[in-house]
Amino acid sequence: MLNLSVDTVSAKLCQFIASSYLDDDEQVAPDTPIIKLNILDSASIFDVVDFIHREFSLRLPVIDIHPDNFASVEVLSKVIEHHSNKEATL
Repeated sequence: MLNLSVDTVSAKLCQFIASSYLDDDEQVAPDTPIIKLNILDSASIFDVVDFIHREFSLRLPVIDIHPDNFASVEVLSKVIEHHSNKEATL
C-alpha cells in the first residue's frame, strides 16, 4: 500500500463495495454515506476489512474498526492512508 494514492484506494474501495453490495448498475462515490444508507452493516464491515488486508496488505487495528471510520469511502481511505504511513515509517 505504500505507493498508492488516496484516490487509488478510494477507487478500489468504491468498486469493491459497489460490486459486493449494490445492484449491477449502482455506483458508490467516495462521499456516499455508506453506513447511513445501509449499504454496509456491521457484518459487511468485516468483509471490507478483509478486502483491505488482501488488497493493500494492511491490517486495521481493532480499535479503528467502528462505524465512524466506515461512514464513507473517503473517510475510510484516510484511515487506510494514516495506517499505511505509520507502517512505512517503522
